[in-house]
Formats: sequence, C-alpha cells, structure tokens
Amino acid sequence: MKSGELDLLSDVSYTNERAGDMLFSSFSMGSETYYLFVNALDPDISMHNLASLNGKKIGVNKNSIQEQLFRGWLSANGLNAQIIELTDPEAISIQRVEAGELDGLITLDSFEDASHHSCVPLIKIGQSDFFFAINKNRPDLQFELNEAMNKIHDENRFFNTQM
Repeated sequence: MKSGELDLLSDVSYTNERAGDMLFSSFSMGSETYYLFVNALDPDISMHNLASLNGKKIGVNKNSIQEQLFRGWLSANGLNAQIIELTDPEAISIQRVEAGELDGLITLDSFEDASHHSCVPLIKIGQSDFFFAINKNRPDLQFELNEAMNKIHDENRFFNTQM
C-alpha cells in the first residue's frame, strides 16, 4: 500500500500513524474484539483476580491496535504485565502459549483454527473498528467506495452485523 503497489486493502484498523500513509473509508467494515487467550491447562491467570496478571508474559503483535488497547487496559486496571512484542504468525504465538513460553496472548476473539489448540479466551481487552484502506494517490477510489458503502448502509443499516 505504501509503495503504491496496492490501491485497496480490506480489514485495516485505523491509527493516526496509518492515516498519514493511506486514506480510509468513511464507514467501517465491521468491528473486532480482542481477548487475552491463555492455556486452559494452566490456571495461573484468573479472570476473577486480575492481579494474577502482574508479572506475567503476555504476547501481543508489535505496533498493533491490540498492543495499544492492551497497554491502555493494563493502565486502567492498575496492572503490570510484561508485554512481549511479537512478529510471529499467530499459529506460532499460540504454540508459545501452549509451551509455557508465554503466559497469554492478546488476539482476535476467534483466531485461526482455534479447535486444535488448548488456548481459550479469558478476558475481553477491547475492540476496534476495521476499514478499507485506500492508496493515498487514489482519492477518486475513496470517493467511489464511500458512495457505494453509503448506499449499502442506507438500504440496510444492519449490513455489517449481518455480514
């Protein structure tokens, strides 16, 4: 997107940093919810005792909206977990939790192939909308996309929920 090879990219969370590099659709495509996933076989972290997170190693995608939300959530709850910034594919990060290398992972409410893992969502951290991102050199495409999305939402205001 930044190099101009792509005109349009879907499922992009809005950040001020990204807004400097690309345009965004006026309407969101939907909303994502992020959870702290833990190994179900390791009861060390309890949703009934948030202080059990203090000192724990929690993985989160480096420079992601999840990282921003988790840092804010920790601060709001007066907690001090050790944030491990990850660049691994999600499947590798889940394996790191299962192996005990990480105590938890912040990720989407439904991650890739969840049925084959012992990790379970324990605590909701937050949520964010996601959008179409448009090449900065294509404001014409942004205009057309916004018009189309506006028409869809005028005809069915529950479109995103139904999708």
